[in-house]
Amino acid sequence: MLVRMCSVLAVLVVAVALAACGREQGHESTGARTKPATDLASTLPASKKVNWMRFGFDPARSGVNPHERLINRKDVGRLHRLWRVNLPGVADSSPVLLHDLKFPGGRKRDVLYATTRNGHIVALDVASGKILWSHKPSGPQITTSSPVADVSKKLVFSYSLDGRVHRYDAVTGRDIRGGHWPVRITKMPETEKGSSALNIANGRLYMTTSGYLGDAPPYQGHVVSIDEKSGASSVFNSLCSNVRHLLSPGECSSQRSGIWGRGGAVVDPATGDVFATSGNGPYNANRGGHDYGDSIVRLSPAGLRLLDSYTPKSYRLLQQRDEDLSSASPTLLPKIPDSKTPYLLVQGGKDGKLRLINRRNMSSSGRPGHVGGALQIVNSAGCGTFTQPVIWKNRSQIQVIVAGTCGIAAYHLSTDSSGKTRLRLSWKIGDQTTTPVLAGGVLFAAEKGALIALNPKNGHHLWSSRQKGADGTIGDIHWESPIAVNGRVYISDEAGTMSAYGLRR
Repeated sequence: MLVRMCSVLAVLVVAVALAACGREQGHESTGARTKPATDLASTLPASKKVNWMRFGFDPARSGVNPHERLINRKDVGRLHRLWRVNLPGVADSSPVLLHDLKFPGGRKRDVLYATTRNGHIVALDVASGKILWSHKPSGPQITTSSPVADVSKKLVFSYSLDGRVHRYDAVTGRDIRGGHWPVRITKMPETEKGSSALNIANGRLYMTTSGYLGDAPPYQGHVVSIDEKSGASSVFNSLCSNVRHLLSPGECSSQRSGIWGRGGAVVDPATGDVFATSGNGPYNANRGGHDYGDSIVRLSPAGLRLLDSYTPKSYRLLQQRDEDLSSASPTLLPKIPDSKTPYLLVQGGKDGKLRLINRRNMSSSGRPGHVGGALQIVNSAGCGTFTQPVIWKNRSQIQVIVAGTCGIAAYHLSTDSSGKTRLRLSWKIGDQTTTPVLAGGVLFAAEKGALIALNPKNGHHLWSSRQKGADGTIGDIHWESPIAVNGRVYISDEAGTMSAYGLRR
Protein backbone atom coordinates (compact mmCIF):
# COMPACT_ATOMS: atom_id res chain seq x y z
CA MET A 1 0.00 0.00 0.00
CA LEU A 2 2.43 2.67 1.14
CA VAL A 3 5.75 3.29 -0.58
CA ARG A 4 7.89 0.34 0.38
CA MET A 5 11.37 1.70 -0.04
CA CYS A 6 14.21 1.44 2.38
CA SER A 7 15.10 4.97 1.47
CA VAL A 8 11.95 6.23 3.18
CA LEU A 9 13.09 4.77 6.46
CA ALA A 10 16.53 6.19 5.86
CA VAL A 11 15.06 9.63 5.31
CA LEU A 12 13.19 9.45 8.60
CA VAL A 13 16.30 8.38 10.50
CA VAL A 14 18.43 11.09 8.91
CA ALA A 15 15.71 13.68 9.60
CA VAL A 16 15.70 12.90 13.31
CA ALA A 17 19.49 13.02 13.39
CA LEU A 18 19.62 16.33 11.53
CA ALA A 19 16.99 17.92 13.76
CA ALA A 20 18.75 16.76 16.91
CA CYS A 21 22.14 17.87 15.63
CA GLY A 22 20.76 21.28 14.71
CA ARG A 23 19.34 21.81 18.16
CA GLU A 24 22.45 20.57 19.97
CA GLN A 25 24.59 23.00 18.01
CA GLY A 26 22.11 25.86 18.40
CA HIS A 27 21.51 25.90 14.64
CA GLU A 28 19.21 28.83 13.91
CA SER A 29 17.31 28.79 17.17
CA THR A 30 13.59 29.46 17.31
CA GLY A 31 12.78 32.89 15.94
CA ALA A 32 16.28 33.51 14.49
CA ARG A 33 16.69 35.34 11.18
CA THR A 34 19.55 35.36 8.72
CA LYS A 35 18.83 39.05 7.95
CA PRO A 36 16.27 41.63 9.10
CA ALA A 37 12.86 41.10 7.51
CA THR A 38 13.11 43.99 5.03
CA ASP A 39 10.76 42.48 2.47
CA LEU A 40 7.93 43.83 0.36
CA ALA A 41 5.36 41.67 2.17
CA SER A 42 5.77 43.81 5.30
CA THR A 43 4.29 46.77 3.42
CA LEU A 44 1.25 44.90 2.07
CA PRO A 45 -2.02 46.39 3.44
CA ALA A 46 -4.51 44.08 5.13
CA SER A 47 -7.08 44.67 2.37
CA LYS A 48 -4.71 43.09 -0.15
CA LYS A 49 -3.82 40.02 1.90
CA VAL A 50 -5.35 36.57 1.45
CA ASN A 51 -5.50 33.46 3.62
CA TRP A 52 -4.01 30.08 2.70
CA MET A 53 -6.52 27.99 4.62
CA ARG A 54 -5.85 24.43 3.43
CA PHE A 55 -3.44 22.23 1.50
CA GLY A 56 -3.79 23.07 -2.20
CA PHE A 57 -5.25 26.54 -1.45
CA ASP A 58 -8.90 25.73 -2.35
CA PRO A 59 -11.26 22.80 -1.62
CA ALA A 60 -10.58 21.35 -5.10
CA ARG A 61 -6.81 21.33 -4.27
CA SER A 62 -5.92 23.26 -7.45
CA GLY A 63 -2.62 24.38 -5.93
CA VAL A 64 -3.09 27.89 -7.34
CA ASN A 65 -3.18 31.16 -5.41
CA PRO A 66 -4.79 33.47 -8.01
CA HIS A 67 -4.51 36.58 -5.81
CA GLU A 68 -0.72 36.91 -5.56
CA ARG A 69 0.47 40.34 -6.72
CA LEU A 70 3.96 40.80 -5.23
CA ILE A 71 5.67 37.67 -6.54
CA ASN A 72 5.97 37.39 -10.33
CA ARG A 73 8.27 35.87 -12.95
CA LYS A 74 10.19 39.13 -13.33
CA ASP A 75 11.01 39.68 -9.65
CA VAL A 76 11.14 36.14 -8.25
CA GLY A 77 14.95 36.15 -8.56
CA ARG A 78 15.05 38.65 -5.65
CA LEU A 79 13.65 36.16 -3.13
CA HIS A 80 15.84 35.71 -0.07
CA ARG A 81 15.46 33.88 3.20
CA LEU A 82 13.95 35.96 5.99
CA TRP A 83 14.08 33.41 8.77
CA ARG A 84 14.47 29.72 9.52
CA VAL A 85 13.22 28.32 12.83
CA ASN A 86 13.22 24.99 14.63
CA LEU A 87 9.85 23.30 15.12
CA PRO A 88 9.04 20.79 17.89
CA GLY A 89 9.08 18.09 15.19
CA VAL A 90 9.13 17.57 11.43
CA ALA A 91 6.12 19.11 9.66
CA ASP A 92 5.85 16.54 6.87
CA SER A 93 3.32 18.34 4.67
CA SER A 94 2.54 22.03 4.18
CA PRO A 95 1.43 24.83 6.54
CA VAL A 96 -1.62 27.10 6.38
CA LEU A 97 -1.79 30.85 7.01
CA LEU A 98 -4.27 33.37 8.44
CA HIS A 99 -3.68 37.11 8.19
CA ASP A 100 -4.40 39.97 10.61
CA LEU A 101 -5.54 38.05 13.65
CA LYS A 102 -6.25 40.30 16.62
CA PHE A 103 -4.20 39.35 19.67
CA PRO A 104 -4.52 40.69 23.24
CA GLY A 105 -3.48 44.32 23.44
CA GLY A 106 -4.89 45.06 20.01
CA ARG A 107 -1.83 43.83 18.12
CA LYS A 108 -2.53 42.13 14.81
CA ARG A 109 -0.43 39.24 13.53
CA ASP A 110 -0.27 37.01 10.49
CA VAL A 111 0.01 33.44 11.76
CA LEU A 112 1.34 30.24 10.19
CA TYR A 113 0.07 26.84 11.41
CA ALA A 114 1.66 23.42 10.89
CA THR A 115 1.03 19.85 12.04
CA THR A 116 4.19 17.92 12.88
CA ARG A 117 4.80 14.23 12.34
CA ASN A 118 4.94 13.65 16.10
CA GLY A 119 1.49 15.19 16.58
CA HIS A 120 2.11 18.84 17.48
CA ILE A 121 -0.06 21.65 16.15
CA VAL A 122 2.19 24.73 16.04
CA ALA A 123 1.35 28.43 15.52
CA LEU A 124 4.14 30.75 14.35
CA ASP A 125 4.32 34.53 13.99
CA VAL A 126 4.82 35.14 10.26
CA ALA A 127 6.95 38.26 10.84
CA SER A 128 9.63 36.51 12.92
CA GLY A 129 8.96 32.77 12.97
CA LYS A 130 8.46 32.90 16.75
CA ILE A 131 6.33 30.05 18.09
CA LEU A 132 3.19 31.57 19.62
CA TRP A 133 1.69 28.34 20.92
CA SER A 134 1.73 24.58 20.37
CA HIS A 135 -0.13 21.49 21.58
CA LYS A 136 0.56 17.78 21.40
CA PRO A 137 -2.33 15.49 22.34
CA SER A 138 -0.92 12.08 23.28
CA GLY A 139 -1.13 9.11 20.96
CA PRO A 140 0.91 6.44 19.15
CA GLN A 141 2.63 6.53 15.77
CA ILE A 142 2.90 9.53 13.38
CA THR A 143 0.90 11.70 10.99
CA THR A 144 1.72 13.43 7.69
CA SER A 145 -1.43 15.54 7.66
CA SER A 146 -1.91 19.31 7.27
CA PRO A 147 -4.26 21.52 9.32
CA VAL A 148 -7.13 23.62 7.97
CA ALA A 149 -8.58 26.96 9.08
CA ASP A 150 -12.16 28.18 9.32
CA VAL A 151 -13.35 31.00 7.02
CA SER A 152 -14.06 33.15 10.08
CA LYS A 153 -10.32 32.95 10.95
CA LYS A 154 -11.28 32.05 14.51
CA LEU A 155 -10.59 28.30 14.40
CA VAL A 156 -7.83 25.94 13.26
CA PHE A 157 -8.37 22.18 12.97
CA SER A 158 -5.66 19.53 13.17
CA TYR A 159 -5.48 15.73 13.17
CA SER A 160 -3.77 14.32 16.24
CA LEU A 161 -2.11 11.02 17.11
CA ASP A 162 -4.98 10.18 19.45
CA GLY A 163 -7.01 9.40 16.31
CA ARG A 164 -9.11 12.55 16.54
CA VAL A 165 -9.45 15.92 14.82
CA HIS A 166 -9.19 18.75 17.35
CA ARG A 167 -10.32 22.35 16.95
CA TYR A 168 -8.27 25.19 18.39
CA ASP A 169 -8.76 28.88 18.99
CA ALA A 170 -6.58 30.44 16.27
CA VAL A 171 -5.23 33.12 18.63
CA THR A 172 -4.89 31.44 22.03
CA GLY A 173 -4.47 27.82 20.95
CA ARG A 174 -7.18 26.65 23.37
CA ASP A 175 -8.48 23.19 22.50
CA ILE A 176 -12.21 23.91 22.14
CA ARG A 177 -14.27 20.93 23.26
CA GLY A 178 -17.97 20.25 23.41
CA GLY A 179 -20.62 18.51 21.37
CA HIS A 180 -18.74 15.80 19.48
CA TRP A 181 -15.40 17.66 19.60
CA PRO A 182 -12.70 16.39 19.37
CA VAL A 183 -14.00 14.11 16.61
CA ARG A 184 -12.82 10.51 16.36
CA ILE A 185 -11.44 9.61 12.91
CA THR A 186 -10.23 6.10 13.67
CA LYS A 187 -10.73 3.45 16.33
CA MET A 188 -7.34 1.94 15.44
CA PRO A 189 -4.69 4.72 15.79
CA GLU A 190 -1.98 2.11 16.37
CA THR A 191 -2.45 0.71 12.84
CA GLU A 192 -4.64 3.28 11.04
CA LYS A 193 -3.04 6.59 10.05
CA GLY A 194 -4.22 10.08 9.22
CA SER A 195 -1.93 10.45 6.20
CA SER A 196 -3.53 13.12 4.04
CA ALA A 197 -4.31 16.79 4.56
CA LEU A 198 -7.59 17.86 6.12
CA ASN A 199 -10.00 19.68 3.84
CA ILE A 200 -12.76 22.19 4.61
CA ALA A 201 -15.66 23.39 2.48
CA ASN A 202 -19.19 24.67 3.04
CA GLY A 203 -19.11 24.22 6.81
CA ARG A 204 -17.75 20.67 6.73
CA LEU A 205 -14.33 19.13 7.32
CA TYR A 206 -13.06 16.02 5.54
CA MET A 207 -10.39 13.58 6.68
CA THR A 208 -9.16 10.27 5.24
CA THR A 209 -7.23 7.32 6.68
CA SER A 210 -4.64 4.80 5.56
CA GLY A 211 -2.05 2.48 7.14
CA TYR A 212 1.53 2.98 8.27
CA LEU A 213 4.76 2.03 6.53
CA GLY A 214 4.75 -1.75 6.23
CA ASP A 215 0.97 -2.04 5.82
CA ALA A 216 0.42 -3.88 9.10
CA PRO A 217 -3.31 -4.63 9.55
CA PRO A 218 -5.90 -3.97 10.74
CA TYR A 219 -6.77 -0.87 8.74
CA GLN A 220 -9.23 0.23 6.07
CA GLY A 221 -9.25 3.46 4.12
CA HIS A 222 -12.22 5.65 4.89
CA VAL A 223 -13.50 9.21 4.50
CA VAL A 224 -15.02 11.11 7.41
CA SER A 225 -17.26 14.17 6.91
CA ILE A 226 -17.57 16.44 9.97
CA ASP A 227 -20.01 19.24 10.71
CA GLU A 228 -17.76 22.12 11.74
CA LYS A 229 -20.05 23.41 14.50
CA SER A 230 -21.44 20.28 16.13
CA GLY A 231 -18.74 17.76 15.26
CA ALA A 232 -21.38 15.27 14.08
CA SER A 233 -19.83 13.01 11.46
CA SER A 234 -20.58 10.58 8.64
CA VAL A 235 -18.32 7.81 7.36
CA PHE A 236 -17.64 6.08 4.06
CA ASN A 237 -15.52 2.93 4.29
CA SER A 238 -13.76 1.92 1.06
CA LEU A 239 -13.92 -1.69 2.29
CA CYS A 240 -17.14 -3.00 3.82
CA SER A 241 -18.79 0.12 2.41
CA ASN A 242 -22.18 -1.11 3.58
CA VAL A 243 -21.05 -0.35 7.15
CA ARG A 244 -21.74 3.33 7.83
CA HIS A 245 -19.69 3.89 10.98
CA LEU A 246 -16.01 3.79 11.94
CA LEU A 247 -14.81 0.22 11.81
CA SER A 248 -13.51 -1.53 14.91
CA PRO A 249 -10.71 -4.13 14.81
CA GLY A 250 -12.07 -7.37 13.37
CA GLU A 251 -15.35 -5.83 12.18
CA CYS A 252 -14.36 -5.95 8.50
CA SER A 253 -12.45 -8.96 7.17
CA SER A 254 -11.19 -7.00 4.14
CA GLN A 255 -7.96 -5.08 4.77
CA ARG A 256 -5.87 -2.16 3.48
CA SER A 257 -7.19 0.03 0.62
CA GLY A 258 -5.85 3.14 2.35
CA ILE A 259 -6.69 6.66 1.16
CA TRP A 260 -3.31 8.38 1.45
CA GLY A 261 -2.83 10.76 -1.52
CA ARG A 262 -1.60 14.17 -0.39
CA GLY A 263 -4.93 15.82 -1.22
CA GLY A 264 -7.05 13.26 0.64
CA ALA A 265 -10.70 14.18 0.08
CA VAL A 266 -11.20 16.67 -2.78
CA VAL A 267 -14.35 18.81 -3.09
CA ASP A 268 -16.02 19.57 -6.43
CA PRO A 269 -16.56 23.36 -6.68
CA ALA A 270 -19.54 22.85 -9.01
CA THR A 271 -21.55 20.39 -6.90
CA GLY A 272 -19.91 20.09 -3.47
CA ASP A 273 -19.50 16.34 -4.06
CA VAL A 274 -16.48 14.70 -2.44
CA PHE A 275 -13.94 12.64 -4.39
CA ALA A 276 -11.38 10.27 -2.88
CA THR A 277 -9.15 7.51 -4.23
CA SER A 278 -8.42 4.23 -2.45
CA GLY A 279 -5.33 2.06 -2.72
CA ASN A 280 -4.54 -1.63 -2.75
CA GLY A 281 -7.22 -3.81 -1.30
CA PRO A 282 -9.93 -6.15 -2.53
CA TYR A 283 -12.45 -5.02 -5.13
CA ASN A 284 -15.72 -6.88 -5.63
CA ALA A 285 -18.32 -4.15 -6.17
CA ASN A 286 -18.79 -5.31 -9.77
CA ARG A 287 -20.01 -8.64 -8.38
CA GLY A 288 -22.41 -7.22 -5.84
CA GLY A 289 -19.84 -6.82 -3.05
CA HIS A 290 -18.98 -3.81 -0.92
CA ASP A 291 -15.21 -3.48 -1.39
CA TYR A 292 -13.75 -0.61 -3.44
CA GLY A 293 -10.00 -1.17 -3.49
CA ASP A 294 -7.99 0.84 -6.09
CA SER A 295 -11.03 2.95 -6.96
CA ILE A 296 -12.14 6.57 -7.19
CA VAL A 297 -15.40 7.23 -5.35
CA ARG A 298 -17.74 10.21 -5.63
CA LEU A 299 -19.66 10.88 -2.41
CA SER A 300 -22.43 13.24 -1.28
CA PRO A 301 -21.05 16.14 0.85
CA ALA A 302 -22.74 15.54 4.22
CA GLY A 303 -23.83 11.92 4.40
CA LEU A 304 -21.05 10.55 2.17
CA ARG A 305 -23.54 8.50 0.17
CA LEU A 306 -21.81 6.69 -2.69
CA LEU A 307 -22.89 8.35 -5.96
CA ASP A 308 -20.46 6.91 -8.50
CA SER A 309 -17.12 5.14 -8.80
CA TYR A 310 -14.30 4.40 -11.21
CA THR A 311 -12.12 1.28 -11.03
CA PRO A 312 -9.45 0.61 -13.69
CA LYS A 313 -9.62 -2.64 -15.63
CA SER A 314 -6.13 -3.39 -14.34
CA TYR A 315 -7.20 -3.39 -10.66
CA ARG A 316 -5.97 -6.96 -10.08
CA LEU A 317 -2.55 -6.10 -11.51
CA LEU A 318 -2.36 -2.92 -9.41
CA GLN A 319 -3.03 -5.03 -6.32
CA GLN A 320 -0.43 -7.66 -7.23
CA ARG A 321 2.27 -5.09 -7.98
CA ASP A 322 1.49 -2.76 -5.06
CA GLU A 323 0.79 0.06 -7.53
CA ASP A 324 -1.74 2.03 -5.52
CA LEU A 325 -4.12 4.26 -7.39
CA SER A 326 -4.29 6.26 -4.15
CA SER A 327 -0.71 7.56 -4.30
CA ALA A 328 -2.44 10.67 -5.70
CA SER A 329 -5.81 12.25 -5.02
CA PRO A 330 -8.22 13.15 -7.85
CA THR A 331 -7.41 16.35 -9.74
CA LEU A 332 -10.62 18.21 -10.62
CA LEU A 333 -10.45 20.32 -13.76
CA PRO A 334 -12.33 23.59 -14.41
CA LYS A 335 -15.35 23.45 -16.71
CA ILE A 336 -14.14 22.95 -20.29
CA PRO A 337 -16.03 24.97 -22.93
CA ASP A 338 -17.14 23.17 -26.11
CA SER A 339 -16.41 19.74 -24.64
CA LYS A 340 -18.86 16.83 -24.66
CA THR A 341 -17.51 16.07 -21.20
CA PRO A 342 -17.01 19.51 -19.62
CA TYR A 343 -16.40 18.22 -16.08
CA LEU A 344 -13.31 16.03 -15.96
CA LEU A 345 -10.77 14.76 -13.46
CA VAL A 346 -7.23 13.44 -13.81
CA GLN A 347 -6.04 10.53 -11.67
CA GLY A 348 -2.36 9.67 -11.23
CA GLY A 349 -0.97 6.60 -9.51
CA LYS A 350 2.08 4.52 -8.70
CA ASP A 351 1.78 2.72 -12.07
CA GLY A 352 3.09 5.72 -14.03
CA LYS A 353 -0.20 6.50 -15.79
CA LEU A 354 -2.58 9.44 -15.87
CA ARG A 355 -6.26 8.68 -16.38
CA LEU A 356 -8.70 11.26 -17.79
CA ILE A 357 -12.18 10.59 -16.42
CA ASN A 358 -15.63 12.15 -16.81
CA ARG A 359 -16.38 12.96 -13.19
CA ARG A 360 -20.12 13.25 -13.87
CA ASN A 361 -20.16 9.65 -15.19
CA MET A 362 -16.95 7.98 -14.08
CA SER A 363 -17.58 4.41 -15.21
CA SER A 364 -19.68 5.28 -18.28
CA SER A 365 -22.51 3.35 -16.60
CA GLY A 366 -23.91 6.12 -14.45
CA ARG A 367 -23.67 4.12 -11.23
CA PRO A 368 -21.06 2.58 -8.88
CA GLY A 369 -19.68 -0.92 -9.26
CA HIS A 370 -18.55 -0.97 -12.89
CA VAL A 371 -14.98 -1.44 -14.12
CA GLY A 372 -13.29 0.81 -16.70
CA GLY A 373 -14.62 3.93 -18.38
CA ALA A 374 -11.57 6.22 -18.61
CA LEU A 375 -11.69 8.59 -21.57
CA GLN A 376 -7.91 8.51 -21.97
CA ILE A 377 -4.94 6.79 -20.32
CA VAL A 378 -1.59 8.56 -20.70
CA ASN A 379 1.72 6.81 -20.06
CA SER A 380 3.74 9.36 -18.10
CA ALA A 381 7.09 7.74 -19.00
CA GLY A 382 7.03 5.53 -15.93
CA CYS A 383 6.70 8.45 -13.52
CA GLY A 384 4.66 7.43 -10.51
CA THR A 385 2.58 10.25 -9.03
CA PHE A 386 2.93 10.81 -5.27
CA THR A 387 1.91 14.48 -5.33
CA GLN A 388 -1.12 16.65 -5.94
CA PRO A 389 -1.03 18.13 -9.49
CA VAL A 390 -1.50 21.85 -10.11
CA ILE A 391 -4.34 23.08 -12.34
CA TRP A 392 -3.31 26.24 -14.17
CA LYS A 393 -5.80 28.15 -16.30
CA ASN A 394 -3.75 30.48 -18.49
CA ARG A 395 -6.24 32.57 -20.43
CA SER A 396 -8.27 30.00 -22.41
CA GLN A 397 -5.83 27.11 -21.93
CA ILE A 398 -5.94 24.66 -19.04
CA GLN A 399 -2.74 22.91 -17.98
CA VAL A 400 -2.24 20.03 -15.56
CA ILE A 401 1.24 20.19 -14.01
CA VAL A 402 2.28 16.89 -12.46
CA ALA A 403 5.35 16.26 -10.27
CA GLY A 404 6.28 12.61 -10.71
CA THR A 405 9.07 10.31 -9.58
CA CYS A 406 11.16 11.06 -12.69
CA GLY A 407 10.39 14.74 -13.25
CA ILE A 408 7.75 17.43 -13.68
CA ALA A 409 5.49 17.41 -16.74
CA ALA A 410 2.78 19.76 -17.97
CA TYR A 411 -0.20 18.58 -20.02
CA HIS A 412 -2.64 20.90 -21.76
CA LEU A 413 -6.25 20.04 -22.56
CA SER A 414 -7.22 19.97 -26.22
CA THR A 415 -10.83 19.73 -27.45
CA ASP A 416 -11.44 18.84 -31.11
CA SER A 417 -14.35 19.84 -33.35
CA SER A 418 -16.37 16.83 -32.22
CA GLY A 419 -16.12 17.87 -28.55
CA LYS A 420 -13.62 15.18 -27.57
CA THR A 421 -11.15 16.43 -24.91
CA ARG A 422 -7.70 14.91 -24.46
CA LEU A 423 -4.45 15.53 -22.56
CA ARG A 424 -1.41 16.59 -24.62
CA LEU A 425 2.14 16.86 -23.29
CA SER A 426 3.37 20.48 -23.25
CA TRP A 427 6.79 20.18 -21.56
CA LYS A 428 8.78 17.97 -19.21
CA ILE A 429 11.91 18.45 -17.07
CA GLY A 430 13.87 16.08 -14.86
CA ASP A 431 13.46 17.77 -11.47
CA GLN A 432 12.02 15.44 -8.81
CA THR A 433 9.95 17.47 -6.36
CA THR A 434 7.09 17.27 -3.91
CA THR A 435 3.68 18.85 -4.55
CA PRO A 436 4.15 22.21 -6.33
CA VAL A 437 2.05 25.37 -6.01
CA LEU A 438 1.52 28.31 -8.35
CA ALA A 439 1.30 32.00 -7.39
CA GLY A 440 1.94 35.17 -9.38
CA GLY A 441 2.60 33.14 -12.51
CA VAL A 442 5.45 31.27 -10.77
CA LEU A 443 5.55 27.53 -10.02
CA PHE A 444 7.19 26.79 -6.65
CA ALA A 445 8.33 23.31 -5.66
CA ALA A 446 10.65 21.65 -3.14
CA GLU A 447 13.38 19.26 -4.23
CA LYS A 448 16.08 17.63 -2.14
CA GLY A 449 17.79 20.43 -0.26
CA ALA A 450 16.25 23.36 -2.14
CA LEU A 451 13.17 25.42 -2.87
CA ILE A 452 12.92 26.20 -6.59
CA ALA A 453 10.84 28.47 -8.84
CA LEU A 454 9.88 27.54 -12.42
CA ASN A 455 8.13 29.17 -15.34
CA PRO A 456 4.87 27.16 -15.72
CA LYS A 457 4.78 27.92 -19.45
CA ASN A 458 7.91 25.92 -20.24
CA GLY A 459 9.49 24.56 -17.04
CA HIS A 460 12.48 26.90 -17.21
CA HIS A 461 14.24 27.59 -13.92
CA LEU A 462 13.73 31.09 -12.52
CA TRP A 463 15.25 30.88 -9.03
CA SER A 464 16.63 28.48 -6.42
CA SER A 465 17.27 28.83 -2.70
CA ARG A 466 20.75 27.44 -3.44
CA GLN A 467 21.75 30.42 -5.55
CA LYS A 468 23.88 33.34 -4.44
CA GLY A 469 21.85 36.01 -2.69
CA ALA A 470 19.13 33.65 -1.45
CA ASP A 471 20.75 33.78 2.03
CA GLY A 472 20.26 30.11 2.81
CA THR A 473 18.45 27.01 1.63
CA ILE A 474 16.42 24.15 3.16
CA GLY A 475 17.06 20.59 4.32
CA ASP A 476 15.96 17.31 2.75
CA ILE A 477 12.28 16.70 2.01
CA HIS A 478 9.74 13.89 2.10
CA TRP A 479 6.11 15.11 1.60
CA GLU A 480 6.88 18.73 2.53
CA SER A 481 5.60 21.28 0.01
CA PRO A 482 5.55 25.09 -0.08
CA ILE A 483 2.83 27.70 0.10
CA ALA A 484 3.18 31.09 -1.63
CA VAL A 485 0.99 33.87 -0.27
CA ASN A 486 1.14 37.62 0.39
CA GLY A 487 4.58 38.03 -1.15
CA ARG A 488 6.25 35.21 0.78
CA VAL A 489 6.99 31.51 0.35
CA TYR A 490 7.02 29.12 3.33
CA ILE A 491 8.45 25.59 3.42
CA SER A 492 9.22 23.01 6.12
CA ASP A 493 11.85 20.27 5.78
CA GLU A 494 13.13 16.98 7.21
CA ALA A 495 15.54 18.84 9.52
CA GLY A 496 12.50 19.90 11.55
CA THR A 497 12.62 23.55 10.49
CA MET A 498 10.32 26.06 8.79
CA SER A 499 11.75 28.68 6.42
CA ALA A 500 10.28 31.92 5.04
CA TYR A 501 11.41 33.63 1.83
CA GLY A 502 10.42 37.13 0.74
CA LEU A 503 11.24 39.78 -1.86
CA ARG A 504 13.79 42.47 -1.08
CA ARG A 505 12.49 46.02 -1.05
